Amino acid sequence: MGTSLSRALWAGSGFDALFASAILLAPRPAASILRIDLPPDPTYLNLVAVLLLILAGIYGAAARAPGRYLAVAPISGLGRVAGCGVLVGAWATGHPRAFLFLGLADLALGLVTLGAWWRERR
Repeated sequence: MGTSLSRALWAGSGFDALFASAILLAPRPAASILRIDLPPDPTYLNLVAVLLLILAGIYGAAARAPGRYLAVAPISGLGRVAGCGVLVGAWATGHPRAFLFLGLADLALGLVTLGAWWRERR
């Protein structure tokens, strides 16, 4: 399956694709599992899911050829760390515990991706 960077990017791709698919195909069960409320108007949530699918595709392309897409890994890693900050901040202000878990998952994926990118670029 390739290098550690390739595996990290595949993991991010899979995570985002799975999350996006849950939002688009089974929003009520997904919200129930995460114990979060769905917004009354799903338009923006569905748009987020489409953007996650786009990211999953970009990460998948970069996972197949990390050398061709040099900027994807650090942008992905830093973006996931920033996403962690947003999600953990939301949890800290009273949002459901799922925000904490999703934030920590983003942090883990971000740090693994950044670490693999750092090792491979040296």
